[in-house]
Amino acid sequence: VKYREVNGKSLRLDVYAPSKRLGESPWVVYDKNPKPVLLYFHGGGWRNGEKESRTLEILPYVAKDWVVVTANYRLLSEATLPEIIGDCRTALDWVVRHSERYGIDRSKIFLAGNSAGAHLALMTGLIKEDGYFGSDIQSGEIPKIAGIINWYGITDVARFVDDWKDKETLWDGISSFEEICEKTSPLTYVSADSPPIFTVHGTSDSVVPFVHAQLLQKRLEALGRKNVLYEVPNRKHGNFTEEEMTQIYQEIWKFIAEIE
Repeated sequence: VKYREVNGKSLRLDVYAPSKRLGESPWVVYDKNPKPVLLYFHGGGWRNGEKESRTLEILPYVAKDWVVVTANYRLLSEATLPEIIGDCRTALDWVVRHSERYGIDRSKIFLAGNSAGAHLALMTGLIKEDGYFGSDIQSGEIPKIAGIINWYGITDVARFVDDWKDKETLWDGISSFEEICEKTSPLTYVSADSPPIFTVHGTSDSVVPFVHAQLLQKRLEALGRKNVLYEVPNRKHGNFTEEEMTQIYQEIWKFIAEIE
């Protein structure tokens, strides 16, 4: 489904929704009983990747009859980092506007992503003002986020891009490097009313170092916000075993049950 047209580019998302096939027109009827929704963003350092790459990551939610939405967004070759965040906020607005069609319970909107996608999920769930990011908000509503599942995400942009030789790709050159990093870092937006956050992070991650998770946990706990940091000892950037993944999802369902 196309959710945004920007600078001549169509941005699309996939919807996985419980439905019945009728064998005749209208062919498919969606289950209208209110259910949770997960909006998932792929990783790739904001430079590459696509929504189809993380299909297996969403199957546990599909199996529980959630609605799941996976969204593409512009990459750094096409947009600045604030504009990429704006795309993701626009995808969230699309979910809100189409909640009735797919039977979405708007009190149970969850966000998730891996790596750079987790950064985008965090930003999408934490920020409250869209003007800086150029979001296309048509509903006029800033939804309350039930929770965020952060898979080894970037929380401090300055730390992540410190050794980049092409830092200028992050922004349009008008703002300073320090300002752009501050305004695009999830740590900046953690507040006393931030949604619950479940973080999964390998302690030996060299791509997004474990300190990103620790800094986020420290900020959330200082404000008394519900959060879980699930450490995966000696694991790198998502190279978790089958047994570890099984345990992680058990903890995620426990976390979600406590929220509900």
